[in-house]
Amino acid sequence: MRRPFLLALALVALGGFVLAQQNVRVSGTQIDELVELPTEMRLGLFVDLGEGAREIGSVRMVGGTFSLSTDGMVPEDRDLRALHSGAFPLAFMIGNEFVVEREGVRYATAWLQPYHDTNATGRYDNLFDAWFFRAPPELTDPFGYFNLVYVTEDVQLRATQATFDLRQGWNLVGARLQDGGLVYTVQTAVEDVVMYSYGTNMTFEHLDRRDNGASD
Repeated sequence: MRRPFLLALALVALGGFVLAQQNVRVSGTQIDELVELPTEMRLGLFVDLGEGAREIGSVRMVGGTFSLSTDGMVPEDRDLRALHSGAFPLAFMIGNEFVVEREGVRYATAWLQPYHDTNATGRYDNLFDAWFFRAPPELTDPFGYFNLVYVTEDVQLRATQATFDLRQGWNLVGARLQDGGLVYTVQTAVEDVVMYSYGTNMTFEHLDRRDNGASD
């Protein structure tokens, strides 16, 4: 009886750990400058692996709009790295110039990527799906940028310009232009994101090259 009891206790503790993690929501619009967006568009959350990336979740886009919550999108242990001072670009115009106030924390960063889910599997397939080339997603009201950062424990990152208190789980680290300067925040939701894209690899393969000045 002792072993099942301990196993149940461990499962409860693990469930509590997962539930305690903070989630964030990113909402906005994709605008493509070259093509009309297809119907089966998805926005994926990709964990940055340094050399490559791995999708850990996605949502279906409707008419170029999206609202992605990180609920249930948890990096695996293999995705996490030790958080040291200056480990990654934290925020716009700060880069990696920050100091970590405690040891033992691990982290992951992630980015948003739109793609055409051509085979309707609900996840990115690099053999079939079309990857949209995009600029960094922008905050618009007021203008700025944001990063998605996951940490395994609450931790404070200190930079010259600001202090960032990150909660266990996902964090939106934002930088907005206000009153002639940059204002830094750590948020759980943004609703004014615009993501400009410029077609896919298929777009460029099918561009009409007859007007490039060449003659027969």
